[in-house]
Order: sequence, then structure tokens, then C-alpha cells
Amino acid sequence: MSEMLDLEMNSRLLNCIDKDKLKKEKIDGKIYLMASPGRTHICVTDNLALIFNNYFKQNKRRCRAFTNAELYINEKNYLVPDIKVLCREKDDSDVPVIVAEILSKSTRKRDLGLKMQKYAELGIKEYWIVTLESLSVDIYLLGEDKRYELYNSYSIFVASDRIETFDEDELEQIVSGFCPVSFPELELPLEDIFDIFE
Repeated sequence: MSEMLDLEMNSRLLNCIDKDKLKKEKIDGKIYLMASPGRTHICVTDNLALIFNNYFKQNKRRCRAFTNAELYINEKNYLVPDIKVLCREKDDSDVPVIVAEILSKSTRKRDLGLKMQKYAELGIKEYWIVTLESLSVDIYLLGEDKRYELYNSYSIFVASDRIETFDEDELEQIVSGFCPVSFPELELPLEDIFDIFE
């Protein structure tokens, strides 16, 4: 009986929402409603797309970074990554070269679980996880076994960090930017990625 009430309440709620503004994903037939992103999330997404698209235009590459564009897999699966990078230089494939997700409290588990699995099944070479709290980017590369492995993590060095306490490995991790594996000639400055419009 309580399941019927929950279903009825959810149905009423959905009828009150402007369906044109509703952002949703479907994974294994289950629909997930997504909250609107906050300002910081939007800034980081826009910054990444701008860096990629400026590079593609300047270098006359047949590639494009899209923000919040649906990635259709099949009837039971369509995802909405924060960033997807498509290239049409060799073929007209709709499989992105890179997908990036900006983590939020409500999507963290799904981004690191179900969505990561679906992106791997699709054959997306690079999967990025951007964490706003730590101002970091983790790059995962797809292995031959169709599973992602962490390639590297990059984060902004905060001046308040006590550098004299760092070991050799930690000192090597201090970088100002990084290059995507798929575009090794493109440098992405961390300060530009996390430049938030206040």
C-alpha cells in the first residue's frame, strides 16, 4: 500500500515539473532525475569546454567538446555527461574520446559506479572525474579488459599546504596543469579549469 502512495506522490510531483527543463538519465532501464548544477559546477564545465574548443578551432581539428549533451547508448541507457569530447577525424563515430563528470553529492556514487561501467562498455578511452572540493582532476584510462584504471591525479597546489613536509613523490605531483592522453599537445592549466566566476 505504501508503495502505491509513493508512486502516486512521485507521479503528482512529476506532473508539476516543467518537463522541458527536467534533466534525466536512464541506466539499465531505470530513470534518474538530476538536480540542476550549481554555479561552481557550471563554471568548471564551461571552462573545460572552452579550453577544448579553443584548442580544436586553433588547430583545425574535427573535434568538439559538448556540455550536458545526451549520450544515447540504447533504449535502456542514455547518459548526460558534464563534458563529452567527440572527434570526427577518422570516422563519424558518436563514441566520445573523453567524458568528464564533475562530482556532486547527489551523483558521486553513480558517476564512480554505474556510469563509469557504461562508459567503459562503450569504449570511451578517457574518463575524467573532477572533484570541486579538492580542486582535482582524476584521469582514468580504459584498459584492454574494458575496465578503467587510474592514470593520474592532478590538483591545485594550495599555498597553505606545508611543502617542507612533502616527500619526494608528493613534490613530483605539484603541477600547474596537465595534458590529456588523447591530446598530448594540449595543456590544461588547473587554474583555468577551476577559475570560478564570482
